[in-house]
Amino acid sequence: MKKITSKKLLNYGAMSAAILGVANVSGQIVYTDIDDVTINTLGSTTSVDLDQNGDIDFSLDLPNFTGGFGFVGFPGVDQGGGMGSTDNVFVGFANGNFFYGSNLAAGDIIDATSPTTDPLRRADNNFYGCAYSSSQFCGDLVDAYVGLVFQLNGNTHYGWARVDVNVPDANSGTMTLKDYAYNSVADAQIMAGQTLSIEDNTIEGFSSYVSDNVLTLNARTPIETISVFSISGQEVISQKLSNTIETIDLNGLSTGVYIATVSIEGTETAIKFVK
Repeated sequence: MKKITSKKLLNYGAMSAAILGVANVSGQIVYTDIDDVTINTLGSTTSVDLDQNGDIDFSLDLPNFTGGFGFVGFPGVDQGGGMGSTDNVFVGFANGNFFYGSNLAAGDIIDATSPTTDPLRRADNNFYGCAYSSSQFCGDLVDAYVGLVFQLNGNTHYGWARVDVNVPDANSGTMTLKDYAYNSVADAQIMAGQTLSIEDNTIEGFSSYVSDNVLTLNARTPIETISVFSISGQEVISQKLSNTIETIDLNGLSTGVYIATVSIEGTETAIKFVK
């Protein structure tokens, strides 16, 4: 298992809320990459230990229940009877007497405003091949995100786990756990898929906006460099710049959320934008 803690300081700059789509994210993101774990038989399980302290924060299971095959999440250790073992919860919702995990997209915010399941209750992400209409992890899914809310030293922290799911019918399927992360700052939000840490570090007079697939940068002194990253940390653009007003062509990027670091007179700031 490989543990990666990102220490790069970033911030969002001065984009409007309409462009950003979400609020600022601050804190230290602790990201854990793992060798992909696939479970494909009834009764099999894999666990998520977000802070790597030896305690299981969440279990992701293919439960051996009488109705068939499905993908279920438990807070803490699977108790076998449908109840979890901690006060941790999933980002999700209730429908009748059941709770369901929300299938989050990369960039979705996980924080105190996120609806959640109840403590000690399982999340029926896919039950009996999605016989339950509220199940959101149906069919073939690649890079789906499970939102996680857990308690650490008496404080609330937010995180995510990334999974692939294939449950074609009520009797067969697989679930693969790929990686996970959490914000080590109590009560600080995280974006689904986020691996880079973001801190306040603004440059006076700097601003930016996106329009028609062009990112425009404005500064009081010449802008030196820009690097654009996906929220998972992959660099997709790197350019040297020299003017106080610069434009960056975004046509080559896929639709999604990006973080750009900008260097001005040796100081780095950052913006987050949606393409």
